[in-house]
Amino acid sequence: MTYKLAIFDWNGTLIDDSFAHLAGSNATFRAAGVPEITLERYRDTMDFPLVHFYARNGLDTDTFLQKTDELNAAFMDVYHEEQKKAPLRRHAMEVLDALLDKNVTLMILSNHIQEHLEYQLAERHVHAKFKHICGNQNFTSRELTRTNKMGRLQQVMEEFGYQAEEAFIIGDSLEEPDIAHHLGMTSISVTWGCFSRTRLSASPTHFIIDDLTELHDIVDKRIVAAE
Repeated sequence: MTYKLAIFDWNGTLIDDSFAHLAGSNATFRAAGVPEITLERYRDTMDFPLVHFYARNGLDTDTFLQKTDELNAAFMDVYHEEQKKAPLRRHAMEVLDALLDKNVTLMILSNHIQEHLEYQLAERHVHAKFKHICGNQNFTSRELTRTNKMGRLQQVMEEFGYQAEEAFIIGDSLEEPDIAHHLGMTSISVTWGCFSRTRLSASPTHFIIDDLTELHDIVDKRIVAAE
C-alpha cells in the first residue's frame, strides 16, 4: 500500500526556526526572572504541552498560568522578529514537489497559531502546495496545559476519508511518534529541530532522518513493496 497522505509538522521541521524558539523562550524566562537556557538544554527539555517545558526550566506552572498573557507576549515579540531570518529547511521544496509528483496529498499539522502559520507558509512560497493547513485557532492557557494536535488530525482524516496505513507523519518532536502509534501510521522524526536525537531514539518512531532527502528512499521503498 503506497502513501497517499504526508503530514508535516512545520516549526523545526520544514522551517529552520529552532533558534527563534530558543530566543523567544529565553525572553519568557527573562520576563519571569528565570535563568536563560542553552540550545542543548532546550532540545533536552522541550515538550508539549508547553507547561512541562517551562516547569522543567524553573518556571513553575502556577506562576506561568497567572502571567500567561504577559509571558506569551514576551515570547511572541522576540520570536516573530527572529523568525524572519528562518529559512526553509534545505531540500524542502524539492521533497515537497517530489511527493506531489507521486500524487501524495500534503498536509501541515502544527501547534502554531493558524494565522501566523499561514503567513509563514506564504512568505516562504509553499502555502499552495498543501491541501490542508491545520494550526491552532488561538493561543490560550489551553495550549499550555494540553495539546489537541491528534484530535485535529483525526477530524481531517475522517472528513476526507484518509486511511492511517496510507499516511506518514513527520516532525521534530515526541508528538508525531505518539500520534502515529495511536493512529497506526508511519512516523518519521527529524534531528535538526527542537528535540535531541537521544530523545527521538527513545520514542516509538519508525525512522530518524538527518536530511529531508532521506524521505525519497522511505517513500520509494513503500511504492516498490506495494507493486
